[in-house]
Amino acid sequence: MPPDNSGRAGGAAKGSRAPEASTGAQLREIRLSRGLSLTEVAHQADVTKGFLSQLERGLTNVSVATLLRVCDVLRIGVGELFAYPDEQVVERGSRIDMGGEGVTEYLLTPAGTTAFQVFRSVIEPGGGTGGPYRLDTTTIFALGLSGSTRLVVGGETRMLSAGVSTSFSGRTLHQFDNPGTTVSEVLWVLAPPLLRVARETS
Repeated sequence: MPPDNSGRAGGAAKGSRAPEASTGAQLREIRLSRGLSLTEVAHQADVTKGFLSQLERGLTNVSVATLLRVCDVLRIGVGELFAYPDEQVVERGSRIDMGGEGVTEYLLTPAGTTAFQVFRSVIEPGGGTGGPYRLDTTTIFALGLSGSTRLVVGGETRMLSAGVSTSFSGRTLHQFDNPGTTVSEVLWVLAPPLLRVARETS
């Protein structure tokens, strides 16, 4: 699939995964429900109209930061795009799309969990978020499960191998990637959970 060609710094990292077609379809449906044109959303999100069209059709990868900007323009939280597990005992989790390339992510907590949110990221060699971003959550706890993941928080590099953990504010610029030659996995705990609707600004 083509890379993130949004024209902004911090595009997607090398990898092979494009956003799920359903994510692009969701974005298109929400855009149309808001009465917004491709041109309007692309301009406000600082991407090209062609890129946004490809994103909506599931034909391109997108960095996490770019996906978050599109969500902001549409006045939704990125959590609105998630498929939440229905069961209380979650075996595998629901696959979600948070952007980036070479990253497969699973949501492990049901929609009714209000205090925190748990994700598992499986990161292919060379995969990652495609640049730094911020999340609207107070605390992020990260635990390396396997392989080696490079996490950069506020310009500081933290390597997460199996059993290594760290915590930081989601509002601090951060990004992660897999610089190794084998798949890496990370468990993330976010408190509070990511919003499903955009936070109102005064």
